[in-house]
Amino acid sequence: MTRRIIDVLMTAALMLQMSMQITEYIGITFVALFLIHSYLNRRWYGALFRGKYNLLRAFSTVVNISLLIAFIMTAFSGIIMSENFPALNIESLTSFARVAHLSCAYLSFVLMGLHLGLHWGMIAGRIKSLWPAILAIIISGYGLYTFINQDIFSYIILRNQFAFIDYEKNFALVILENISMLSFWVLIGYQTSKILTRKFLTPCLIIALTIIINFIFRFLLGVPEAGF
Repeated sequence: MTRRIIDVLMTAALMLQMSMQITEYIGITFVALFLIHSYLNRRWYGALFRGKYNLLRAFSTVVNISLLIAFIMTAFSGIIMSENFPALNIESLTSFARVAHLSCAYLSFVLMGLHLGLHWGMIAGRIKSLWPAILAIIISGYGLYTFINQDIFSYIILRNQFAFIDYEKNFALVILENISMLSFWVLIGYQTSKILTRKFLTPCLIIALTIIINFIFRFLLGVPEAGF
């Protein structure tokens, strides 16, 4: 129960981080929650070099280690840019920290979704109705649409080094867009875990339906020039 509460709080903090401009205190809270999360799951680190690796475990390990590195880089670059650490406010370090923070923050967002998706089976297995799955596909389809329109990938690979912030957009809408984007990567993580355990038909169908929903949103809502 403690782990689940920490996971929920981390996800909520992540949503706020990605939705607000002034995120320093939220970032500090997120780092504290991450450290608690790591401590509660410390056995995972000890088991890294034990046992056999199948495709699912290998993929999960790559995602988790990448997420750990992205979290550390996001936190470290945030500290360098923070006004609370003036000794680190060196121009060369600050310039590096700004682009590293932009890339790693968005990369952490994607990897967090994949990480949650890899553990989603514990929740999905308890859902018997078909409607939650249909709703998840629609939300994830909109999440893919938003991810493409906001050109998030360009921030991750630093093709665009300046994040665009729409100050006039309703905050609730920003939260919903971020939830939908996270939902897409949760769906990808969950369906990938099923594919790696040799269950191909249903995951491929669900991913295909999600992509189709994305194109429906593109047709209905249009595609800004900044998208791709």
